[in-house]
Amino acid sequence: MDKMKNIILMLALFLGTNLSAQSEKESIRAIYKAEFIFDYEQSKDMFPKDLQPIFKSAIDRGVFVDFILESNNVLSVFKPDVKLNNAQDQSNMVVQEILSSEKNPLYKDFSKNEYYKQFDINVKTYLVKENLPDYQWKLTKEKSVINGYNVIKAIGKDTEGNEFTAWYSPEIKYKDGPYNLANLPGFILQAEVITPYFKTIFKINQLEILKENLQITLPTKGKIVTFKEMRAELNEMNKTVNEGVDKNN
Repeated sequence: MDKMKNIILMLALFLGTNLSAQSEKESIRAIYKAEFIFDYEQSKDMFPKDLQPIFKSAIDRGVFVDFILESNNVLSVFKPDVKLNNAQDQSNMVVQEILSSEKNPLYKDFSKNEYYKQFDINVKTYLVKENLPDYQWKLTKEKSVINGYNVIKAIGKDTEGNEFTAWYSPEIKYKDGPYNLANLPGFILQAEVITPYFKTIFKINQLEILKENLQITLPTKGKIVTFKEMRAELNEMNKTVNEGVDKNN
């Protein structure tokens, strides 16, 4: 009888230990340094002619922005690191434009495979809600080591034909990464995005595994739209404004 009690006690301790281990909360905090490499001839028309020499000078000096990604493996938030960026050169016009456009964080909800981003445009606030993009990732056999982690190369494309390269580590059990890059079998430590106007390279600068469950709250403010719906509404607003200007002339 005593032997049976000992077995039951050992079983209870074993189960208790495992349940405790499974209930331990863990989150991740990563800091990426993003380098934006512009094709001047392709992108100069984004700025008025009088600002194009300043734009040229800014990209010649190099455009770097630090971002923070925090994730609890269900929700994550990606945003500029205000402290680090404020400590750097604030005279770079392009950096300030990027910080302004990215002032509202990007959130991912892996339980719904969605992401959210708030945009404040004129007097209106939009809350873009979209499915996480399907980059049709192709996993290669190419391997490397980044910040002490074994990584594997993956390549993908979006619906507009922009090319993506990601280096992910299966050792880190998070299917997350910078911006809206996600859904690889491991955490993305480095990524490269190529568009007709510029190339962005995200490189991990610091990575912390936190023994706590970070509390992340999804945004709720703003009219819920898709990117396509927001663009259509903004185009209609611009059209109305331009028509009003023409009538007054």
